[in-house]
Amino acid sequence: MNKVENAIKRVNEMESILDEALRRMDNAEEAPQELLEYQAEIKELDEYYLSQDWKDDFALDEEGLLPNNLKRGVLSEDGINDALERNKELVERIRGTRMVKHVILWTLKDELSAEEKAAIKQGIKEGLEGLKGKVPGIVDINVNINGLESSNADLMLDSTFESVEALKGYSVHPEHVAVADSKVRPYTKIRSCLDFEV
Repeated sequence: MNKVENAIKRVNEMESILDEALRRMDNAEEAPQELLEYQAEIKELDEYYLSQDWKDDFALDEEGLLPNNLKRGVLSEDGINDALERNKELVERIRGTRMVKHVILWTLKDELSAEEKAAIKQGIKEGLEGLKGKVPGIVDINVNINGLESSNADLMLDSTFESVEALKGYSVHPEHVAVADSKVRPYTKIRSCLDFEV
């Protein structure tokens, strides 16, 4: 499959998600749960919009290499951005609350070797990112373990929760506590946390 065929396939898939997302947004007043249940697909649309694939597909379209009859709402910057913003506002209204970012910076203990630190960071990343789907209320959870040399922390948790209550539930959830007690706390000397509404 060449790059044009790949682009057409991607655009068609994303158009399908966008169409369904817009349909659910239009019906959000009558069927709010339908929109909430479609958030994973809308996240896929958001990731596509921020990706190199989107830039490549947009460039192919600008060059006139995509067929004229291709539905291309997802290649409209304003269209896709407006849809994602509308979704965010509707979800906030449905939930009656704002989502919460939970960001942590850790510094590992000095006595650990470079090899030990690399293995520990990978273990923390796998452990915490593996909580999505196990702990209710997690919207997104990512651990960055590849800081630049200018950094003064070893790794960062960047996570988003449905609400303050969801974050509180996460902090005491057995799956999270097990990861924190086995993979994080024994190896870290400094922990800085910032929680804020988004």
